[in-house]
Amino acid sequence: MDDPVIIRLLAAAGFALVGVLCLLYSAWARAGRSARARRWMGNEFGSTPNDERMTVLGLPGIGLMCFGLAAVTIPRIGLYLAVIGAPLLLLGLAALFLALMLFIPLPDAIYPRWARPVRHQRREQERAMKAWLRER
Repeated sequence: MDDPVIIRLLAAAGFALVGVLCLLYSAWARAGRSARARRWMGNEFGSTPNDERMTVLGLPGIGLMCFGLAAVTIPRIGLYLAVIGAPLLLLGLAALFLALMLFIPLPDAIYPRWARPVRHQRREQERAMKAWLRER
């Protein structure tokens, strides 16, 4: 296991596997075909913004970063694949950065079609609750 080529191949395979798993989970959650797949949007009591943001932007960003790292770490041709891997890495990093910045609002276009009404309903409930609290 001292051969650097094998170590780099195993690292590239590991990065690619993590990237595939992140993108598969993100696609499954975005499709929202089951109640379990829609769980990240929360329930009638609301949701944590971090779950939403990480499902919509964070996990795809991590997946892209892993694919970029896998492309760069492949031995012998990794330098040529860096032309593809570096932009993937930067795009994934930007998506992850936006997911972690909770004060930056995400547009509705990023959310799946089924999640937009849920999001609007939660906003209306929040406005009604704030108005009710102001009256008291």
